[in-house]
Amino acid sequence: MVFIYALGFFLITTSILTTVHELGHFLVAKKFNVKVLRFSIGFGKILTSFKYGETQYTLCALPLGGFIKMLDENETSVERSEKHRAFNQQNVYIRIMIIVAGPIANFILAIILYTVVFAIGVTGVKPIVGTLETPSIAQQSGIKKGDQLLSINGISTPTISEFSMSFIQSLNKTPLYINVISDTSNLRKLKLNLSGDFLSNPEQGIDRYLGFKFAMPKLEAIIDQIMPNSAASIAGLQINDKILSENHTHIDSWSDFVNTVQNNPNKKINLRVERDDNIINITLIPKIENGLVKAGVNVLIPNNYLDEWLVLVKKNIFDAFIEANNKVYQLILLNLRMIKKMIIGNVSLDQINGPISIANYAGKSAQVGFVTFLSFLAIISIGLGLLNLLPIPLLDGGHLFFYLIELIKGSAVSRSFQQVLTRFGLFVIILITVVALYNDLSRLL
Repeated sequence: MVFIYALGFFLITTSILTTVHELGHFLVAKKFNVKVLRFSIGFGKILTSFKYGETQYTLCALPLGGFIKMLDENETSVERSEKHRAFNQQNVYIRIMIIVAGPIANFILAIILYTVVFAIGVTGVKPIVGTLETPSIAQQSGIKKGDQLLSINGISTPTISEFSMSFIQSLNKTPLYINVISDTSNLRKLKLNLSGDFLSNPEQGIDRYLGFKFAMPKLEAIIDQIMPNSAASIAGLQINDKILSENHTHIDSWSDFVNTVQNNPNKKINLRVERDDNIINITLIPKIENGLVKAGVNVLIPNNYLDEWLVLVKKNIFDAFIEANNKVYQLILLNLRMIKKMIIGNVSLDQINGPISIANYAGKSAQVGFVTFLSFLAIISIGLGLLNLLPIPLLDGGHLFFYLIELIKGSAVSRSFQQVLTRFGLFVIILITVVALYNDLSRLL
């Protein structure tokens, strides 16, 4: 069920992004009166097809991309009356606009999605410093345990996510200046003197790079709700029970209890439980439901929990649109820097994700909530737009490369030269695909 769930949202993701991308090409082609013969979502066997006007619209069996087929003398014979509508007959500037319209459509979609996300509001954990390493960049800069990180270089950072993004945006403006505050001190402005290159290993996390861990809200393992016919109900757990230990191991928080449950499918877990000032022993056997290991209980959330740890960042529609544009711009720059570092060898190729990882992320983001899935969709849309702009034949960027040569030399690139580079481009795409699938399988294993 988990696989089917992930696959379903992966198909939704690829279908939306591919449709928007090809729609960009399609609309600009129609704007310049170029005849579009076919608009296809997917490749391979045609599942369904219909014709509207002069264009055949098809949905194919392999939903890992799409294409539009334009009238082109390089591919088929064209009647004299329609030659002016052939793609190859357009001047180079029109061809460039048609080609770049696909990636631009992906960037526009990302802006729209982030505008919706910021207008709805994003709930996040406040960026409060937990444990502090010594020595570390944070410790040497004067950051202390319990400090809340309010801003970086004047940019407000109300949540961990906002802090992380602002940190990455400000990496080329070192040294960084951050405002912090704690329960025992007034507002302080600190200078961060960075060392090393964070982007060379972004998976380490910003907090680990700086030398601390963000404080995470701890919930006591107190039961608030029990699902009917669940493992917890069968074991005899009751509302307001406080779980003290599992298999003689002390339980410090609700996350400890969840981890133990998930690591013991269909196995006996001996619980020590506090109920009405009495200590009792209960045997719990977690069940596997829809591919997930569950006990069938929810945690009790104190009334002040949201105010103490979480904050809702919500903007009006105008500010949301401005913030969305800035977010997309910064993510494009970040991705370009990562691509550059991969090319020169400063970042490992294991950062490349394939379809299995993307499907996994799609399913997990959808499980978290609608806003999280929209954010995921925006990030993948940006990645798809940038991927297609790489100067690799068979991609949009490869066509742009040929057109730029045409602008410089004043005539079209020869067919033989295009064919040689296209073979090379196919080899590069296959190589990237193999690396991505290898990374996916390595993570699974």
